[in-house]
This record gives sequence, C-alpha cells and structure tokens, in this order.
Amino acid sequence: MTDPVALLHDLVAARSPSREEGPAVEVMEAWLRARAPDAERIRADRNLAAVKDSGVPGPTLLLVSHLDTVPATAAWTRDPWAPTIEGGRMYGLGANDAKGCVSAMAHAFAAARPKRGKLVLATVCEEEVGRGGLEIFLPSLPRADHAIVGEPTGLHVAVAQNGLLILDCDAKGRAGHAARPHLADNAIYKAARDILALEGLVLDRVHPAAGRTTHAVTVVTGGDRHNVIPDRVRYTVDLRTTPSYTHAELADLVRGVVGAEVTVRSDRFRPVETPGDAPVLAAALRARPDAHTFASPTLSDWAHLVGVAAIKWGPGLSEVSHTADEWVELAMVEAAVGAYGAVVAEMLG
Repeated sequence: MTDPVALLHDLVAARSPSREEGPAVEVMEAWLRARAPDAERIRADRNLAAVKDSGVPGPTLLLVSHLDTVPATAAWTRDPWAPTIEGGRMYGLGANDAKGCVSAMAHAFAAARPKRGKLVLATVCEEEVGRGGLEIFLPSLPRADHAIVGEPTGLHVAVAQNGLLILDCDAKGRAGHAARPHLADNAIYKAARDILALEGLVLDRVHPAAGRTTHAVTVVTGGDRHNVIPDRVRYTVDLRTTPSYTHAELADLVRGVVGAEVTVRSDRFRPVETPGDAPVLAAALRARPDAHTFASPTLSDWAHLVGVAAIKWGPGLSEVSHTADEWVELAMVEAAVGAYGAVVAEMLG
C-alpha cells in the first residue's frame, strides 16, 4: 500500500462514530508525531490540529476535515471496520466520508515546507452530529485567511454550500368534542391551510451557483384521540438556504403566509460561498484544470468558517456518503495529495 492508502486503512479500522472518535484521533496523533515531528500539535478532547509556522509573515491556510462517521447500518454486507481493497477501491465505513480526505490532507501537510505564513491541519469530531467539533475548536487555532474543507466532491470544487433553517410552527385552535365540531376550532384544519399556503410559497431569488432556496414541510404532529378535536398542531418546515436570502428574511416570509406561531428551531448553519477572486479557488483550479465548480447541497464544517475564503474539495463521491458498503477510489485519494500540495505550495511558497 502507498502511504496515503496505509493511513486511510488505519483510520477506517479505527471505529469513530460521532462522539466516539477517540481511536481515530489516537491514530492521527501517532501519525503526526512520526511524520511531522516539528509541527506544533493542538488537541482539545477529540479535536486535533497541527501547525507549521514558516516564521515569515504571510497568510494562514487551513486544511480541515472530520474523523467521525455515521453509524453502520444493518444493510452493510461487509465488516464496516475491516477495510478491504478490491478493484482499486477501499471499502469501509468512513473511507469516503471523509477519511480519504483526512489521509490526503495529512500527507500534503507532512510534505509541505511553507516559506511564508502558516499551514494548519485540523481533524475534527462531531461533523455529522453535535456541536463539539470545529465550531468550538476554531478559536483554539490560528486565525485562517483561506481554507479547504475536505469532503468528497470528486475533486471538483464546491464554491457555495446551502445552509439549513428549521422552523417549528404551532397552529392553535380550541379543543372540543368531535360530536360538536361547530363548538370547537380545529387546529388540524388551520395547519392544513397553512401547509397548502406554504406549498405555494415562491422563493424567487436565484443564486448563480446554488439556485433556489427550497422548503418543505417534513413533520406534522397533533391530536391523540379520535373523539377530541385538537387545539394545537405543530408542523416543521425544513429550508435549504442559499446566500440569496438571509435566514431572518426567510422566517418572515413564512410568517407572512401562515397563521401559525413560527419559532426558529435552528439557524446555525448559514449558507456560504467562495469569493470569485479567492486565491484558494484559483490555486485549486490550477491544480486540477479539469475540475468544474458547483454548489453543494449538503452541510459540512464550512458553515463554521463564515468570513474565511474557503472551498469544499476532496476525493470521493458525495453520493456514496452514508451508504452501505461505502467505498472510495484509491487513485483519487492519491491524486488529492498532489492537488492539496500544489495549492499549499502556491499560496505559502
């Protein structure tokens, strides 16, 4: 096995579901101690970073990806933590999302010799779920000017990423006996009218890369007895947002078409986009001239890098993430080492 494949093998074999990333962190820390002994290491619980400081003024470039995985499901036909290589692919939980990115970034980091500025490698926890990862680790790191977020993109370059806004809506009525519906105010009917109104809500601002913000009612709860008219129904609206609207604007637009009381459950994942003149974008496209740019509909730690010129870029395929018998093309992982290294050399060389 080549070096990147060997590290990937060890990382996949280290079980690291969200909030249980310890074994994978130990693999990474031992690897950095051996392969980048002069780098400063920063560890906070299950988050680990290494820093190469040239000692010469210049920008700080952050390479960041995550060590956690989703749980293995019963649909797996292989042992999820016994990495196997077949037909140029490595199979195993997390191989694609995102330990292939971690391995490639780690090798690019170890080989780098920055002549100006700082290079930071961060491998973080709880990207798939929770708040214990980059969101709280970032203040412990040197302030980044540019960043590459390692996620499976087929080595094409994501220049925008959708955000997530979750709204809980409470339609309130008046309870009553089902035999006398005229004396009650049925919250189910109120919620139904709201939901139909939301179906017709047009969010017409089109982002040049990400397209339209989408919205859908995904959960409805209310009523618990056949003979009681409910006085309250809650429904949830899931909005996948683009930079064309602020989350506050979207919440107000929903309030404008429904009668329910609207509460923001979550708006911490804001949409992000890469400035068109970002040096990290230009360097990535020079490193991979055949790459195209696109907008990513899936969330990642990029959401926590608001104000940093960043791209989402890495080996693997997004559609393979979270699937049974997950795999990654090993040739793409090896190509990513050179691609990341070329960006580092251009920006810090």
